[in-house]
Amino acid sequence: MYPTIEPDTALGRALVAFFDVLEPLYASGEEGVFQVIVFGGCAVHIHTQVRGSADVDAEVASHGYADKSEIVALLDEDAYVFADEEGVMQILELDASFNTTLAPLHEDYEDRVIRLVSQSDVPNVEVYVAGAMDVAISKLGRFGERDQQDIQALLKLAHVDVDEFEQLAREAISYYVGDETRILGNLNVVLDDYHRSEVES
Repeated sequence: MYPTIEPDTALGRALVAFFDVLEPLYASGEEGVFQVIVFGGCAVHIHTQVRGSADVDAEVASHGYADKSEIVALLDEDAYVFADEEGVMQILELDASFNTTLAPLHEDYEDRVIRLVSQSDVPNVEVYVAGAMDVAISKLGRFGERDQQDIQALLKLAHVDVDEFEQLAREAISYYVGDETRILGNLNVVLDDYHRSEVES
């Protein structure tokens, strides 16, 4: 059993509804269980409500008979249009190029996922959001200005322990296939910024 969270923002509710297109495929139970873990800006928003993202970065897994390419095709077929809190129309789209191997990620990240409370009556369509620390770790890779802001917002959450984040990040970096020195440098920047903001506050 995983902890659950019920989205209370327009983007959060749209993210849940985004996956409803899969209900007909899984309603009978014959195709097994569909699971998705959301990362990126959508995950940051679910955890912090600080910003949104038009792209759905998601790791898709079908534990059953449905073909993964068919699932991605269904999700990628139509953009999901919704109105935000200001009434502005927004478009939610799957980033079909997203891949969890392109960024540092701790090997135990699946143990820390949070399940989104779904509006669906189909129990075998399961939508999860990666844990706050794991989303933060994944953002050490690209490390643009927005990524840095997202990491700081995640680290300031009441339930996030920055020492545990550092430990998990260093473990993830130790087996990351890429420029380890650069990612360690990014981690040091994050920790310096975090501790500086703590002193200033």
